[in-house]
Amino acid sequence: MNRILFIIFPLVTVLVASSCKQDTPTSNKQVTDAVPVVKRESWKNAGCDLLTDQEVERIFNFDGKATFLNTRSLPDQTFCLRTWKKVDWMARESANEKNMDGTWLNPENRLVIQLFDYTSEEHAKLQMEGLRRDRRNTYEEDVAGVGDDGLWSTSTETLLVKKGQYVVNITLEVVDVPHDNLLKSKEVAAVIAAKL
Repeated sequence: MNRILFIIFPLVTVLVASSCKQDTPTSNKQVTDAVPVVKRESWKNAGCDLLTDQEVERIFNFDGKATFLNTRSLPDQTFCLRTWKKVDWMARESANEKNMDGTWLNPENRLVIQLFDYTSEEHAKLQMEGLRRDRRNTYEEDVAGVGDDGLWSTSTETLLVKKGQYVVNITLEVVDVPHDNLLKSKEVAAVIAAKL
């Protein structure tokens, strides 16, 4: 009897497991709509959850596997670095090898997200006011419509967004003209701000 059970039990397990159907989405839209907004007490060691790989692929309209999406974080920080190849990356690398005049075309896109928790809205507000006052040469443009307050730096391709007690630093290099990265930076900021 034990021999029969020993043979039948694995067979039944395989049949039950194979009959289970896994739901697979038919489009990226279903994946992004199904993902709930996650709010956390602390974002430490979860910097890449502020904007997931799927959200990055949707915002920038690319396939992460095809473009070699690379996601890295730092321990004990709220930090995430993502890089992925530009559509014409091979042509850019070839042109970079041939250019003797020092012109360089970046073959990769880069997105850096870092979150600073100032523990209170007042401290975060003072931080933004201090940057606006003391670093106006760097953060030269006020940005409305993102979080509670926003500052843009064309020279560093960085958008700072205050939301409550947090300040999010978004550095984005996807367009060759630095200021043109602001538009997509605002889209990134909107997704992150909804989670804070």
